[in-house]
Amino acid sequence: MHALWLLLAVCSASPEIGEGSLLFLQNCNSVVELATRDEIGHVAVAFHDGDETWIYEATPGKVRRVRFAEYEQELARINARRSQRDAVRLWIVSPARKFTAAETTAMREYLDEQLGRRYSVKNYVVGQPGDGTHCAELAANMLNHSGRFDLADTHKIHPARLLAIIEPEYSLKTEHPIGAVAQTDPWYIRWSRCCRSTGNWCAWSCREAWSFCW
Repeated sequence: MHALWLLLAVCSASPEIGEGSLLFLQNCNSVVELATRDEIGHVAVAFHDGDETWIYEATPGKVRRVRFAEYEQELARINARRSQRDAVRLWIVSPARKFTAAETTAMREYLDEQLGRRYSVKNYVVGQPGDGTHCAELAANMLNHSGRFDLADTHKIHPARLLAIIEPEYSLKTEHPIGAVAQTDPWYIRWSRCCRSTGNWCAWSCREAWSFCW
C-alpha cells in the first residue's frame, strides 16, 4: 500500500476533476480504516453541471450532492482541528478514457435517483443488500450503470477495495491539496454547524443501530 501512495505523491498536485472522477479520502474515518485495514476511508464521485463541479456521496445520514468548493471547505475545517500528521488527504482518481455523453448521462441519472437515500453500513456488515447504501456501494453501482463495469456484490466493496479494482479504467491518480479555511465564521454560525452535525450523527446512529435488530 505504501508503494501506491508513493506513486500518487509524484503525480501533479493540481488534477483535473473530470466527469465521473472518484474522490478518495485518507485519514478521514478511523472506524472504516480499522475495519478494512487500509488508509482509505471514504469515496465520493464528481460530475460537472455548467461551470460547477458537484460531489455526490453517501454519508451519514443520506446520499447528498454538494458543490466541490463547499466540500473542500468542509475538509479544510476538519483539518484545522487536526495536526498535519493526522490531516485528511484527498486523492482524485480519474478515468484514463473519458466517459461518453451516454455513459455520463446514465451515471448521473442513477446518482440523482439515489439522492436522499439512507446511508447505511449494514449492507457491508451483514453481507446482504438492503434499503440503505454506503459510499463505495454507491460509487460501484454508479460505475455499473456506465456499462464499462460489471462489479458484483457491490454492497461488500469498501473504499480501498474499490480503488484496487477499478484499474485500468481509472489509472490517473493525483493528490488534491486541501487549502486553509477561507474565512473564520462567527461563533454562532460555528455553534449552529456543530449542533446540526452532532444531531445528524446521533439521529443516524440511533436509526442504524435499530436497523440491526430487524
